[in-house]
Amino acid sequence: MSDLKLKDRIESYYNSTDYKILNRVPIITCINGRGFSKSTSLLDKPYCKEFAEVMHSTMLRLCSEIEGAFFGYQYNDEIIIISRNDQNIDTASWYDNKLQKICSVTSAIATKQFNKISSNLNIMGDAIFTSHVFIVPTIAEAINTCIYHQQHNFYIAIQSACFYELLKKYNKNSIKEMLSGLSVDEKIDLLKQECDIDFHNYPIAFRRGVAGYKVPKVVNEVMKNKWVINNNLPIFTKEQSFLGNIFRMGSDIFRNSSL
Repeated sequence: MSDLKLKDRIESYYNSTDYKILNRVPIITCINGRGFSKSTSLLDKPYCKEFAEVMHSTMLRLCSEIEGAFFGYQYNDEIIIISRNDQNIDTASWYDNKLQKICSVTSAIATKQFNKISSNLNIMGDAIFTSHVFIVPTIAEAINTCIYHQQHNFYIAIQSACFYELLKKYNKNSIKEMLSGLSVDEKIDLLKQECDIDFHNYPIAFRRGVAGYKVPKVVNEVMKNKWVINNNLPIFTKEQSFLGNIFRMGSDIFRNSSL
């Protein structure tokens, strides 16, 4: 009897934090590199193509591993995966929607994949990723989540471009003073005036982020939805049908063979 009571008590501790997220709503999983400003300090700045490609591969691995995932968005050291389990009444939840398991598994997948394929990068130490999972009430809010992250990426990209290009001429304290209180347009103008660099000439992947999603492709004479990387994204708020098609159908419409 005492052993049974002990078992029940210990399991009650475990179950008290075994949280489940709400079922049948869009799930957002945000995976971030931990301490990546230090880990990537030896890479080219503000944009390193090789690092970006490793992050793209890490995103695709997460998309293929997370059950119900249909869209991924990546920028800087952050990956956002959108998944659903509401396609029909029999759709099962990944890990029974247990929050701690989803967080631990997604961070582990990202960490393993990144370290596996980043041997040619000059990374300081082993990369570690953290994961945060939350839900939104509707598909419309899932789309808005992607719009927010693209806008956030745009701001970070401008800030990063200004800082690292100006660092070739000024010290860090001077740069902070120069950028303090400036609007986005003023920072773009400053980059042009001080460094003769047009921000819009940076790769679109740096300015708008990169997405992973499925497109219909013919494989062995059979049409299948295959994961692809799109590093030529539109501005989501200006081409609203882009996200709308993917989020409604689970895959993009067929656009062109370059994808």
